[in-house]
Amino acid sequence: MRYLLTFAILSLFLPIRLETSLVLLRPFELLVLLALITGLATGRWRNLAFSAGFLLLLSFLGWDIVSAFSVDRENGLRELLQMSAVGAFAFALAQEARRLETDKAVNILLIGMAMILAYTIAWHVAHGYLIGWKHLYDPRLAFTFVPIALAGLLIFVNRVKRLTLWIVWTGILPLLVLSGERKALLIYLFLTTALLARGRLAAMVPAIAAGFMGLFVLSTMVDNAYVEKQSQTILHPLRMGQYQYLVATGKYAPGDTPSNVQRAFAFTLSRQLISEHPLLGVGTNQFKNIVDTEFSNLPDELRLEIHGEFQRILTENGIIGLCLYILIWLAAWIRLARVVNLALHHGLIGAAQARLLPLVLLVPCAVYVGTEASGTRAFVTLILVSLLPELTRHGLCLSLHKALGRHPTSMRHPRFEGRPLPGSAR
Repeated sequence: MRYLLTFAILSLFLPIRLETSLVLLRPFELLVLLALITGLATGRWRNLAFSAGFLLLLSFLGWDIVSAFSVDRENGLRELLQMSAVGAFAFALAQEARRLETDKAVNILLIGMAMILAYTIAWHVAHGYLIGWKHLYDPRLAFTFVPIALAGLLIFVNRVKRLTLWIVWTGILPLLVLSGERKALLIYLFLTTALLARGRLAAMVPAIAAGFMGLFVLSTMVDNAYVEKQSQTILHPLRMGQYQYLVATGKYAPGDTPSNVQRAFAFTLSRQLISEHPLLGVGTNQFKNIVDTEFSNLPDELRLEIHGEFQRILTENGIIGLCLYILIWLAAWIRLARVVNLALHHGLIGAAQARLLPLVLLVPCAVYVGTEASGTRAFVTLILVSLLPELTRHGLCLSLHKALGRHPTSMRHPRFEGRPLPGSAR
């Protein structure tokens, strides 16, 4: 079951898809179906577990489906099928959280993403792209999630392996710069700051400022127009593209990128739609329909979906949908803080680990969904966030029992014991 669920996540990084007239199918749906059949047929899930995070997730998914049906029946059916696959994955993960060895699962994910990353770089170099490795849409997301997985390992790894991981961590920086994946580089800089500051916010603020200064110096030293332009967009995140200039002249204004121009157009249109439909929104997937029908004369690179779940949900699902969505994140942060504080109280983890865990896992995920187009990956990220307290609690308990050389008798309501894990640092 561990392999089915982790491979299901890894399949979202593969450029394998089948487009039908109704839905887009990936290996993810098949693997989730196999996991569901295996869990139900073998009796693994006799005692079902429904955490607060899972119930909050169901509330949001339900509102998303209702909002989709408000557009039309075909759109509602399409969203229902997609959310059924997503909900099945959430259900399977919720049941397996009590026995899933998270350290092994993270290792599998990291190895798989590293292989995908190597393939992505090799493909681009072979096709003459020495920089800007973003032409394979699905595999390029590994640039964003490899740093998150590595940072998670760095928190709990013992001192013997820590130096090796730091060498690997330093080595991926030039790859991120050459890839042109701005969100990946931004997440990497934040995680580096958090790890070096050991989660202390007072130390992180000046370190982040120093990191941006270093990025500015890098952008002036590197003699490459693409890298310089990508760095400048990170240094000036609030500067929006001039889509009116593109429409009027047929070319981009100096310093603009297609991504910035599209985001500027989407922000302007969504702001108008939010003011007209504040409570319920225009309906799930309706933003793209409006763009295609009312702005068909615009270039293709502008007629895309909103790149950012918080903005998209407010536009399409209204204030109600956004409140349900944000509630999942707030509950995850509060519940995860309780888990790590309890583990710290019993000496299972150190103070630095307790400070770092919420920052390393939740902040990068929020950055990702806040800057990426909606889809199965964004929903799977939300599922992992909603179940993160359970995965952390049960993972720590399983690791403790493994360190003590015995098997837990019951994982339904695990309790921390007053004995630290090997390698836990204060």
